[in-house]
Amino acid sequence: MKPQIYYFGSLSDGFTSYPGDYTRVFFEEFLKRSKNQVQIVIHREGNLLHYGYVRNLSNTHFGICICIDRIYKDAKFLFSVFDDIFADMVRKGDILKMSPNGSINWAIRAYTEETVALNEYSRRIIERINISDTNSLALPPTDFSISINDCMEVSLEEKGDKIVDVTKLYPNVYVVKTNAEIERVTSYNHILKDRDNEIRKLQQNLQAHREQNKELSLKLTKARIQQRNLTWVSILGAIVLILAFVIWNKVLYPSEVTHYETGEFVYYGPLKNKKPHGVGVAIYPQNDLYGRKYYIGNFADGERQDTAAILFYQDGDYYYGSMKGDKWEKGMLYMNSDDSHFKGTFKDNKAYNGIWYDHIQLYRMNYGEKIY
Repeated sequence: MKPQIYYFGSLSDGFTSYPGDYTRVFFEEFLKRSKNQVQIVIHREGNLLHYGYVRNLSNTHFGICICIDRIYKDAKFLFSVFDDIFADMVRKGDILKMSPNGSINWAIRAYTEETVALNEYSRRIIERINISDTNSLALPPTDFSISINDCMEVSLEEKGDKIVDVTKLYPNVYVVKTNAEIERVTSYNHILKDRDNEIRKLQQNLQAHREQNKELSLKLTKARIQQRNLTWVSILGAIVLILAFVIWNKVLYPSEVTHYETGEFVYYGPLKNKKPHGVGVAIYPQNDLYGRKYYIGNFADGERQDTAAILFYQDGDYYYGSMKGDKWEKGMLYMNSDDSHFKGTFKDNKAYNGIWYDHIQLYRMNYGEKIY
């Protein structure tokens, strides 16, 4: 029998499953009995086994089920396959999405909105699990001495063939996973939070600079009004004070933040010969030709030139490394679209010599030990 994949859960419009057939009854029962953050419910219906992956979200549930006519031996691998599909759905945002506070919610109102994506996820699950005589066992005859309502709860960490053994006997088995976190989802959440924090800090700095500019403008306006009523001696004295203020801020302490419209971007930082010069921040308009958003780093005679600059783009990509003449030289380019990144040298702002990395989980560290 070819494995059948189902998706079920309690969406905003109520419980739904895809595809919808007789399985609805026990899928709803899976959700009712789901007390843990994540678990696999194994339910036998005649000569078929349903392995239902159930994950608790924010006040709701999400589920994936594979229906086969054999006992699958490796429950840990089955968990990892379902976890990977769940993580991909969150990262792509087609079925599930992550909110700014890190909670995961539905991105759809009904499964029928994303049938193409669901069919692709189903194909990947079937290919990875690859049911065969090696990784599965034939179902034994039903033991009618055991009630169809009887169930058994076991831990995923059980040694030996405990999960397989109880699956042979009980029509309902609940396999509980102790650690519900998925590193790919956690890492993705940290990236979003770090980026949001960086943008929030920039916005706070901009607001502070605006307030500072507003205060200086008010002082300047008052000074101009007062100058109309001063004698020439007072005017000369005011000029001396203004020159002293400029020398203090622009010569002795040139790192004083200055607001400057370059035409290409809004600049905050020190100037030299009316050009950005020193460590500063460039904020690009929304219609920037190259899709840039923020630059944080050193300027030399108006050009972005630094050994450790960071350049954010509007689509979430960013570059970190050395720049010269407004062009990338050597560093790291992170691609938000697929979580990949390139590390090496660049030519004309394109990867030239180096290595592309795809973000995949290698292993988890637990109290200094690697867990594969």
